[in-house]
Parts: sequence; structure tokens; C-alpha cells
Amino acid sequence: MHLVGSHGSGDKVRVKHLGERGERGVIEAVKGRKLVVRLAEGALITADPTDLTNFSLAARKAWKSMPNRRVGRPRGSSLSNRISVTLRIDRDLWDDFKRAEGAGIISDRTELLNQWIRQKLDKLHAVEKRAS
Repeated sequence: MHLVGSHGSGDKVRVKHLGERGERGVIEAVKGRKLVVRLAEGALITADPTDLTNFSLAARKAWKSMPNRRVGRPRGSSLSNRISVTLRIDRDLWDDFKRAEGAGIISDRTELLNQWIRQKLDKLHAVEKRAS
């Protein structure tokens, strides 16, 4: 990881100033004292570290000060039996998914993904039963 101060390539950020205020992105490169940021829609900008809120830096600082702190919601605080997962999804696919969500085609992300995964698993189990 290349660093400017404590900012590094791969860090997740939000733009505080400039014409892209509020946009989120990832630091792609460090060029001298400037940071090259790829915004969520794919555009590249060059920014001073003071123009960004660095979420990854905040997480690193929190981890350093309290490495054993539990994160997330406390056990039993949810009304449903769900867990959080992290997935790696192609950027183009995710952008298309978010556009559909923004257009109202997808109203409940969690429920829709649960349905899609359930349908696919049911088909896979049916094929597995026929094969055995």
C-alpha cells in the first residue's frame, strides 16, 4: 500500500469538497501529495487528502485504539434470523443492480437476493436428486 500521510491506495473515501461532493470512491493511487480516486461511477479525480473523508483510515484508527471491541449489532437485537455477508461482485453488474434499485424495479434488496439464492439452490438440489 502506498501512503500519503495515513491515506493509502485501496482506502474507501467520500469526497468532502470539489464538484463531486458526497460521492464515494476508492483511492487508486498516490501521486506526490495528491490522491487519485476512482468514484463509484468509474470516473477518476485527483484530490488533496483534506478534500476526502477516509473511511478506511477511520477503521484503522478505531482498530488500533480498541482491537478487541465487538462490532455490529449486539446478539439478539434483530427480529429476524439473518447474518451479514461480504460478496465480491463485478462492478458493472453491481452498477446495473443499483440502477434498477434506484429506478424502483428492486424495492427490497435483501428479500430479492434471498429469493434468487433460494431459487438457484432449489434447482441445484433438484438436479442433485435426479443424478443420485
